[in-house]
Amino acid sequence: MSYDNDYPDRDSRSSRGRGRRGRSKKKAGRRILLGFGLAAVVVLALGAWLAYTANTAYTNLNQARDYAQVAKAGLLEGDTRKAETSVGDAVRTSNQAKDATESLIWKAAAAIPYVGQPLDVVSQITDVVNGLTVDVLMPSVEVGTTLDPGRLRGPDGTIDIAVLRDASPALSQAAAAASVLDAESQAIEEPTFIAQVGDARAQLQDQTHELTTLLTNTDISAKVLPAMLGADGPRSYFMAFQTLSEARGTGGLVGGVSIVRAADGRISVDNMASNDELRIPYAPMDLGVDFANAYESRYQSTQNWQNSNLSPHFPYAGQIWQSMWQQETGERVDGALATDPVALGYILDVVGPITMGDGEVIDGSNVVQITQSDAYFRFDDDNTARKAYLQDIAARVVAKMQGNIGSASGLLEALGKATSEGHIAVWSADPALQAILGPTKIGHEVPESPDPYAAVVVNNGAGGKLDYYLQRKVTYTAQSCDGATRTTRVVAEITNNAPELDYTTYIAGRQNESTRYDGPPGTNRSVVALYATQGATLTNATSDGTPLFLLTAAERGHPVFYVPVVIEPGQTKTIEYNLVEPTVDGEALAPVQPQSVPASTEVEFPNCS
Repeated sequence: MSYDNDYPDRDSRSSRGRGRRGRSKKKAGRRILLGFGLAAVVVLALGAWLAYTANTAYTNLNQARDYAQVAKAGLLEGDTRKAETSVGDAVRTSNQAKDATESLIWKAAAAIPYVGQPLDVVSQITDVVNGLTVDVLMPSVEVGTTLDPGRLRGPDGTIDIAVLRDASPALSQAAAAASVLDAESQAIEEPTFIAQVGDARAQLQDQTHELTTLLTNTDISAKVLPAMLGADGPRSYFMAFQTLSEARGTGGLVGGVSIVRAADGRISVDNMASNDELRIPYAPMDLGVDFANAYESRYQSTQNWQNSNLSPHFPYAGQIWQSMWQQETGERVDGALATDPVALGYILDVVGPITMGDGEVIDGSNVVQITQSDAYFRFDDDNTARKAYLQDIAARVVAKMQGNIGSASGLLEALGKATSEGHIAVWSADPALQAILGPTKIGHEVPESPDPYAAVVVNNGAGGKLDYYLQRKVTYTAQSCDGATRTTRVVAEITNNAPELDYTTYIAGRQNESTRYDGPPGTNRSVVALYATQGATLTNATSDGTPLFLLTAAERGHPVFYVPVVIEPGQTKTIEYNLVEPTVDGEALAPVQPQSVPASTEVEFPNCS
């Protein structure tokens, strides 16, 4: 055996083995690279497909929203063909957007933490838009006449109550669907990135809320207006024209009165009369123990028309006015209405100015100042002439509203704005109708609800007319939801903007011992009350940091804390209430009392749901 010959053989075999292993490794490497390459291609393809799908979904989503807006505009304009075409396009594009966001790949990508969150937001937006087009706009188009004020209201002011009544079931269904979708849109979280998706979310929330409000109000109108406007027989309503320069809980002192009559949708208004037509006293009526303790025992509110609306709960005023009018004339009205110069201003902005007998022009820009301030100086020595002047203004505005109006939808918007600010209130003596009206803004109720509540109400405490100059701001805040109770704070800032002038006693007040107080001309005295959450207790209260002793009462389950406050011209009084109240998950409410100057209200509450 020769070892010299063996080594070359081993080297040769080893060399061939290494060659085979090398080639195997190279093949494996190529297979890995090929696998990575294929995976990269797949990922890129999926990414490209996802990007394409996202673009398709977003494009169709925007188109669907735009078509939906056009459809809504068509409904309000009475253009049924435009509304039908646009809602059809909205359904088509929203379905395409929905199809794009329902694939398994989209859903898998949307489930990726953080990165997929904007995709999930787009999916939620798409669901809401699709629901709006299919479940809300389509049935709304079918009863589109009821959403067009121009077709619903005839040239002579007559309302087509039959159309309203027939459309009520469909409107109720659409309004209910819109309300659910509005809640869903408000619950959509803000995307973690991608500004365009955030903008789409914000726009959807605004549009959904606006549409829901429109349909809800129309639904309520369809339910109550036919009966209230005389579909089942003639109806009559006591109408109070409130003077905001002397504050009351529902707005202002009853300055003028009239009777609104309705039959078969046609409305007429009796001649406006001054409050001189009302007498003192009337026979009292029973509105419960709390009302008796808070208002009747001290102010004879059911007997004295001057104090008939101290409570901010408008149904109390309505019942009192019904009783007084029946005692005065023998007629029992079917309800009560209230309005004021601010509402007249909004109406005049739409219907145009009125011209008085002497050529004076009154429009939306000056009617509040003229009726709530200037008239008191112009007729400072003739109260009868001033009341006649104000009656004339109100009568001319009402007459203009009953005529042919250029923009019926504009008038509806003006009335809606006035109602949302509390400048129009309605009470019906029919329990079924009142159950619908009461919880709405036009019902102007103090709710019998445990939800967080803070209503700051000012009543004139001087017998004067300086409340025209009062400006109010209310802030209502709460701490966390932990525990059965929580601390809350209400801050009321009340500013007296009255100039220092030589006012007559009629304007300045201080007419007797009970209303006399110190201060320069223009100094005002108010009774400020806080209507708090049911079950709330007051820890302490201060005025500009000085502790206050508050009187207490109760109304519809709400504790009431009130105190007289004297404010000199140019001065602001800041009243702070610190409370402990039950922790509940309802929406916090801080309703604004109607006044000449728009009020500011801020509510800062955690979501306890």
